[in-house]
Amino acid sequence: MPPGLPMLPLVADVALGRRALPAALRSFNALLRLDPLLVLRLLRVAGRMPDLPMDGPGARLDAVIDACGRPLLQAALLDADERTRSGAQGGAGHQSFWIHSLFTAEIARELALRTGRADPDDLALAGLLLDVALPLQAMTAPARFSRALGEAELVSLELNETGRHHGEAGADLLTEPWALELADALRFSHADAALFGNEPDSLKLARAAEELAGGGRGDAAQQSLLAQRLTGLDEAAVADAMRAARLRLVELGHLLGLLRVEQVSAPGLPWCPIFDAQPAPPAEPPVVLELARAGLLARVCDHESEGPLWRSLDLASALLFDLPSPRVLRADPQQGRRFRPGDAHLRPIPQTVDFAASGMEAVWTALAAGQPWSCADVRAASALPVGLQRLLRLSPGEAAWLQPLVSDAGVEALALYRLPASGLASLTARGGELNALASASAASLRRQAERAQALTELRDGMAEQYAAHARQLRGDLHTPLGLLRHQVKSMRLKMGADSLVDSELTVFGDQIERIETVLRQFESRPPDVSAEAQRIDLNQLIEQVVAEADERLFRSRSITTELHLDSALPPLHLPLATLRELLQTLLATSAEHVGTSGRIAVSTAEGVNLNGALFAEIRIRDFGRGMDAARVAALFAADGSASGRPSLAQALTLARTLGGSLSGKSAVGQGTVFQLLLPRNIRRPGSLAG
Repeated sequence: MPPGLPMLPLVADVALGRRALPAALRSFNALLRLDPLLVLRLLRVAGRMPDLPMDGPGARLDAVIDACGRPLLQAALLDADERTRSGAQGGAGHQSFWIHSLFTAEIARELALRTGRADPDDLALAGLLLDVALPLQAMTAPARFSRALGEAELVSLELNETGRHHGEAGADLLTEPWALELADALRFSHADAALFGNEPDSLKLARAAEELAGGGRGDAAQQSLLAQRLTGLDEAAVADAMRAARLRLVELGHLLGLLRVEQVSAPGLPWCPIFDAQPAPPAEPPVVLELARAGLLARVCDHESEGPLWRSLDLASALLFDLPSPRVLRADPQQGRRFRPGDAHLRPIPQTVDFAASGMEAVWTALAAGQPWSCADVRAASALPVGLQRLLRLSPGEAAWLQPLVSDAGVEALALYRLPASGLASLTARGGELNALASASAASLRRQAERAQALTELRDGMAEQYAAHARQLRGDLHTPLGLLRHQVKSMRLKMGADSLVDSELTVFGDQIERIETVLRQFESRPPDVSAEAQRIDLNQLIEQVVAEADERLFRSRSITTELHLDSALPPLHLPLATLRELLQTLLATSAEHVGTSGRIAVSTAEGVNLNGALFAEIRIRDFGRGMDAARVAALFAADGSASGRPSLAQALTLARTLGGSLSGKSAVGQGTVFQLLLPRNIRRPGSLAG
């Protein structure tokens, strides 16, 4: 269907908010039902919605209007309204078409009411659409309407030229299975009355309505006789139906502001379809129109999740551009040029497409700049990279249009349309409008991503808070003081704030808090002290380790040792194996750097203050050749030990595991000193917990 189709001015005025809905119309849907071409566009959209009611065309039409929503309908009416208001359409020819279509619809409704063999609303829709293809043909083949011809004469001309009349052309626009009977009403609207036989009554009634509205050759008497034959009504009933239809038409004509209603609907006169010459649309649409379209499309695409967004994109593509369903590919977050299938609602393509591949550079450059890319036909597609051919999969007579959805963050998605090759030029001319729809969709995707990220961060923060509260609660409930505290709270809740013992319970609770504070101070210790700690006499352990090193290492190198041990050092609760390994590593390192015939001194001290905490100190000093600061730092680097013995880096890790520290100082020619500070754990870990 070509763009810029004619429309009833009142429909746009009400939809765009310039006028209120007339009181004579029961609803906004009833107003939209009066415009033949708008009804056709909406019924074509119904094919995208498999969950519509099965009652009939009228119920489906109402469901489509509700699904599209007011913003999308307003966007669909903007262009046609601009053309109508600028005088490009809506002249005497289109006024005559609207009057004739409404007259046919009202006649069909009255015939259905009197026969009782068809739904009046559904048959009125059929009557409204019987000649809907004529204004479409006037836009594509205006020469056919250059002279005044009655509709019956026009049908003969069409059959001679193409073998098909305009009713059949209109039927071809309704291809869905549910619209078969409606399409047949259009297809056989000019068939010989003798050929209907036992066909559905709706087809006969539609054919009778077309004849009575002036679509045949005969006069009023002949029209009435043919209608009687098709409907089974007598002459009086047919005449009464015509009077009621004409009265309703006059009301609608006055309501819609249509002129020459009486002349077009005069009894017995054939209808002569004549359409005004179509001036070329302006090269650049008005800025106000562009701004209005962008605002409406932003409302159309404003959704909280991708599923409804793709549905709106599908409906907008159909209603605004008469395009098939787009196939959506989403950008891969990890690889910006790789796209994967989108929502299954739009039948996505199974394979991913990588525009970073060879031969795709020109295509990606256009898409990344927000410009659509198109392929005219199968022959042009055959020269493209195979990956792109697999994406397009064109059939003969098809063209492809790849529309990028670009936001501030880049290309969010791609929408692939496969359309008849004959429609590519028209779509190219409306590329700016499709870009506006794509931009609105991309902005919605970006907002969804930002909302999802914000919700994830909020959810993670709340989960962390809940976990902290849960840990605290579990800790409280697993200690005697915690249980006692909760017991006090329960007693206060049961007794109430005005209880005589409330003050005593408050004092009791404060005492519990003080006791817990004192216990925490006593139990404060490095959190990484092993549970395998035991009571160790540090001086005695040093004597044992030095004696072992003397037999194993020092004697062979003629190294002598000195011990300066502080007798005031209390027993410590530390892991014996870890502490022994630490001392052995430090003594072995000193032996390596003192050389032969050297001297090593080991000393201990009690109560060394470091940053306000008291430690037990072990110093191991050799009187060897010493080293510079870089060499000392290299010894503590975590690169292992070539000799197979534990390195100082491992010793440093062990010291920190105990809650202490290890450091080294050296100067060339003055030897090296290692200082090991150990926590003064004079109580067994966990001894207060029981």
